[in-house]
Amino acid sequence: MKKLMMAMAVAVMCVASAKSEVIWSWWTNAPSENAKKDVSGCALGIASETASITGAQVSLLFNVTGTVRAGAQVSIAYNKADVVNNGPQVGFVNVADGAALQFGLLCFNKEGFLPFFPFFNFSKQHFGGVK
Repeated sequence: MKKLMMAMAVAVMCVASAKSEVIWSWWTNAPSENAKKDVSGCALGIASETASITGAQVSLLFNVTGTVRAGAQVSIAYNKADVVNNGPQVGFVNVADGAALQFGLLCFNKEGFLPFFPFFNFSKQHFGGVK
């Protein structure tokens, strides 16, 4: 049963990502065109920077983006976004002007229920439809 469930999960991920864009970043400016890109899919790397993203931005050290539309920012250390709609920021330090949900040791969210709160923070106005 476990093997069948894993096979189903892999099949669903393959179908879902068939039309998605996947970019790789070694650092924020390597390759330099990624920093100006609007990504619809997944941005992976050691440190990633995009103009905006619809999907997941997953990096080892840190992520920087303008807007996250219906997706997530995940890194071990640092996430920064202007706005995160309908998704979480997960990292050691999370910084956003407005974020739907943040999980980490330090969560800074100007539009959150408090501007700073440890472990989690959220903003009700960023849940709901994609803006």
